[in-house]
Amino acid sequence: MNEQNHNSSLDNSRLDSLLVSYRDACPEVEGSKNFMPELWRRIEERRRSELWLFRWANVFAAAAATVAIATGVVFYQSPKPLPQRAYIEKLTDEISEDYFLNNTYMRTASYSAPASSVDSER
Repeated sequence: MNEQNHNSSLDNSRLDSLLVSYRDACPEVEGSKNFMPELWRRIEERRRSELWLFRWANVFAAAAATVAIATGVVFYQSPKPLPQRAYIEKLTDEISEDYFLNNTYMRTASYSAPASSVDSER
C-alpha cells in the first residue's frame, strides 16, 4: 500500500511538472472585449481561403459534366437499321452468285475452246 502511494505521488509530481511546462510554453491569452470578434475574424479568414478552392472545384466539375454531355451529343450516332434479310441469307446469296459466276465463266471458256476445235474438224 505504501508503495502504491509512492507511485501515485511520483505520477502526480510528473503531471504537475508537465502542466507547468505546458503553461510556460503557451502564451497567456487575456480575455478582452475583442476576444470573440477577433476569434470570429480569424475563423472567417480561414473559411474564405478555403472557399475559393471549393468554388473552383465546383466550376471544374460543372465544366467536366458539360464537356461529357457535349461529347455525347456530338458523337451520338443513331442506331443503324437492321437489314431486311438475315446475315446467313445474304451470305448464301453471295456464295450462290459466286458459284453462278464461276460456272458461267467456265462454260464460256469451255464453249470458246471447242469452237476452235469444231472449226478444225470441219
